[in-house]
Amino acid sequence: MSEAYALDPGFWVLPLRTPTLPPASATNTVVVGRRRLAVIEPATPHPDEQARLVAFLEQRMGEGASIEAILVTHHHSDHVGFAAGLRERTGAPLMAHPETAARIDVTVDRQLTDGDLVELDEGHAIRPVFTPGHAPGHLLFVDTGSNNAHAGDMVAGEGSILIDPDDGGDMIAYLDSLERIVALGTSRLVPAHGPTLPEPEAVCRHYVQHRLGRERKVMDAMGTVSRTLPEILASAYADTPKMLWPLAEKSLRAHLAKLVAEGRAVQGETGAALIGE
Repeated sequence: MSEAYALDPGFWVLPLRTPTLPPASATNTVVVGRRRLAVIEPATPHPDEQARLVAFLEQRMGEGASIEAILVTHHHSDHVGFAAGLRERTGAPLMAHPETAARIDVTVDRQLTDGDLVELDEGHAIRPVFTPGHAPGHLLFVDTGSNNAHAGDMVAGEGSILIDPDDGGDMIAYLDSLERIVALGTSRLVPAHGPTLPEPEAVCRHYVQHRLGRERKVMDAMGTVSRTLPEILASAYADTPKMLWPLAEKSLRAHLAKLVAEGRAVQGETGAALIGE
């Protein structure tokens, strides 16, 4: 894995190996602050990678720093693998959204949502921003000192973002959350997976357009006569390798749920169709 690097003073990124979806192989842990530190996304379950994070933190603590907060963006296993261990090791409180707290087997000491602030030092504080869609309790964390944000699984530097309706994924909420990120005006987005993204607005606009483009393909595949999900999938995702169709089927159902909620489609037990004008 890559070495830790400072994106700005008081803002470090540590890519640590996790069992995440290929092509990604790591989750970015971020450490924010000068003397009072917050650790965002202690994700790795692997002892050797945990040791890398601990060594980095011990170096900071040897220089007089202390761990004041541990934060997770959402409940998925490739984001919380070291949350319990780091909490036990440091005694620092674990913080997450209430919806995340309800979904992980780790005690969440402080529940966070919009309007909260995790105070650190020397101009650094963490502002949580509620960004559901990929997960019901997803939070993006803005460092007020650098104006960088850990974006979790809202965007990706490599791979793609899955909206899984079987796990609380919601396409309407996801698109709304992307627009909310644009409005934040952050300097950079650190995604959970892959390199830092330096143009947040352009990245989010691209994601919105990509999803709406796929929605158009879904609508073209449906028509006003009911078609089965396998038929719609084969047409709307013809450009996707068949080995990925099980994941694409989840995304398809998220798009269909959006169209039904907006009154543009109907869905029954055997198929779905657009509502004719």
